[in-house]
Amino acid sequence: MKKKPAALVAVYRLLDWSDRDKCLLLSVLLWGYMSFVFLWHLFTIHLTEFADRFVSTEGAEVMTQVMLFNQAGWLVLVVWGMLLRRTQRHSVLYPPFFMSFFSVAFLLLGWTFGLYSPMTGMVLVGAPLVGFILFGFQRVAWNFAFTVLVVLLLAWLSVQGYSVHAIYFIKYPISQELLSYYWIGSTVAFMAPFITVVIVLVALLLGRWVRREAQVRDQALHDPLTGLANRRELFSRFGFELARARRNGQPLSVCLLDLDHFKRINDTHGHAVGDEVLVRVAEVLRGCLRETDTVGRIGGEEFVLLLPETDHAGAARGIERCRTTIERSPVSLACGELLSFSASFGVVLWQADDEADEHALIARADEMLYRAKTAGRNRVEFWSDPAVAPC
Repeated sequence: MKKKPAALVAVYRLLDWSDRDKCLLLSVLLWGYMSFVFLWHLFTIHLTEFADRFVSTEGAEVMTQVMLFNQAGWLVLVVWGMLLRRTQRHSVLYPPFFMSFFSVAFLLLGWTFGLYSPMTGMVLVGAPLVGFILFGFQRVAWNFAFTVLVVLLLAWLSVQGYSVHAIYFIKYPISQELLSYYWIGSTVAFMAPFITVVIVLVALLLGRWVRREAQVRDQALHDPLTGLANRRELFSRFGFELARARRNGQPLSVCLLDLDHFKRINDTHGHAVGDEVLVRVAEVLRGCLRETDTVGRIGGEEFVLLLPETDHAGAARGIERCRTTIERSPVSLACGELLSFSASFGVVLWQADDEADEHALIARADEMLYRAKTAGRNRVEFWSDPAVAPC
């Protein structure tokens, strides 16, 4: 399997970046975007007939000043961020300054090109979406609220007859009387990189969120050491399997497993070796049982096995296979010696006429486990054995 490029992996983990690095990345992208718009502006006013027909002299001058201001501001933010990163420092001023400058920079661009242009609307929708994901709601909301208020104020002034809308143009290049394909193409060119970046960032960030959600869910339902189902997940599956067994009239075997002399292993060889033993047992149980069976660790050295649609004979074969394999699966110590260990098993068979619930079945299995311990350990005891009549 091919490894993902380091840059792609880094961007995929964008949510884990510091605010400084997020702002630096966006500053670089926005400086490049504004450079593209500035070059378009210079090309348009000097080399196209579009400027003669639609662009005002005053608007062109204002646009040049706006672009120079934008370029200088984003360049300052890039240099500031790179210096912070090189010195491995963070600044509480850098992120809010970035967000505020973003609002001002695009307000000026929207004021110049027109508040009702598709590009202005795209920025008003796309930028806050990315901002909320990257920086949280509160900090971005203040800048977004300020931007919306300014846009509404400019729109109101435009309605009142003041020349504050699309000052770049003598006459707007898209109307019922006029239609400039050059401007339509330019608008698409402006929007394409912005939309692409927004979609890519949102897709990566949402993908990261989905992955985190899966990790959190996995941690909530599985034992972190062995990867087996924890008590919560085990009893959830237990309830499901018991209900299914009652509905279908099929047997369900339940086994409680406890490692023999596990405290001695911890006391003699240390908890690291004890953990290695637990992991080895989990691997053995996974390998010896079916995919439809459930294995869970409910604490310390205790494990529970759920074997659906398994009668006494089937459970005896499966549990005995687990017991012998555990006995033959030692772990290596640091000195090179092999540490062998064993386990005792208590098994109960649920059948269609049994009214016991999950906790009653576990209690029965625990009673059989105690019997296996007192009978010499490293053995299997069945509740349903004829010689073991329940009290």
